[in-house]
Amino acid sequence: MGFWQHTPSEVDARLVEIAGLFVACRDAFFDTAERFHWTPEPGSGAATAALDLPSPDPAVTEPRGETGHRLIAEVVQTYLLTASGHLGGLASLYASGEVIFPTPALIRSVIGDCAHAVWVLGEDPDEPSDHRLSRAYLEELLSAEEAKKNAGRMRAKTHPSHVRASAYYKALKSEILQRFPEATPETLGARSLNGQNLPNLEAAVEWMYELTKTFGGTIDGRTGVGIYGLLPNMTHPTLYPARERRVWVENREAGHHEALLRIDMGSTENEARAALAAFYNALNYVTAYFGWPTAVVDDLTTTIEATIPTFFV
Repeated sequence: MGFWQHTPSEVDARLVEIAGLFVACRDAFFDTAERFHWTPEPGSGAATAALDLPSPDPAVTEPRGETGHRLIAEVVQTYLLTASGHLGGLASLYASGEVIFPTPALIRSVIGDCAHAVWVLGEDPDEPSDHRLSRAYLEELLSAEEAKKNAGRMRAKTHPSHVRASAYYKALKSEILQRFPEATPETLGARSLNGQNLPNLEAAVEWMYELTKTFGGTIDGRTGVGIYGLLPNMTHPTLYPARERRVWVENREAGHHEALLRIDMGSTENEARAALAAFYNALNYVTAYFGWPTAVVDDLTTTIEATIPTFFV
């Protein structure tokens, strides 16, 4: 029994074209940051937040990082930065033809990062600015808690890495309790702050797809969660995804059967579209929130349409 993968030249060429779209998305993020420096345009939602939530925040006596409206921007841009890095990884994999097993992990990561970036900004442009700040703090607190927890698992509690992570977590928690006096350690432990509740991974993705559907998206929340749930099945120890991608053929010369690992371009391109759509929608959403000119998004639209004409249909 042997295993082999054969990629026809036309499939190779198509994978390289799609890789170019991942690169275009990654470059669009950096182009956006370089042009606009995460500075709100007058009249934008971000400009309103800057008025409502000055940075540094006068309600915080000992900030451990960004506060006020700059904290919202910091959380959103970090998630998009992470998504753009995963898109760069996908570009390398698609260009090399290695698209059977490793890509779902990166696609799922892109979708999740984009979902949380959009969740922080919210769906109501007229909601109180401190709702967005609350959501940004909830994301920060979960991140700090994970850093502390895993530092403690990898090293002794006395190790400098755990001591630093633990001190940061405590400082952040104290900052939140100072900024939102009605909050308690118990409500923060329940992932709740100022009426905002941090969704789990699937709930955030479902929320994002429901939101984008109201703007003309073709995928509803239930389907989006199904896509998001399938991707880890192709990443974590699960048998059926690998079996669905192999075809047994007889090698008469060798006297045994071989397993052909089959690239299904239909599903491969659909997986790519899921990552591209999540990032495109998130970048578009962030651009609108900050009130920036749409030149970067418009260029990305043109690039995607040239390679996948049905992408926006």
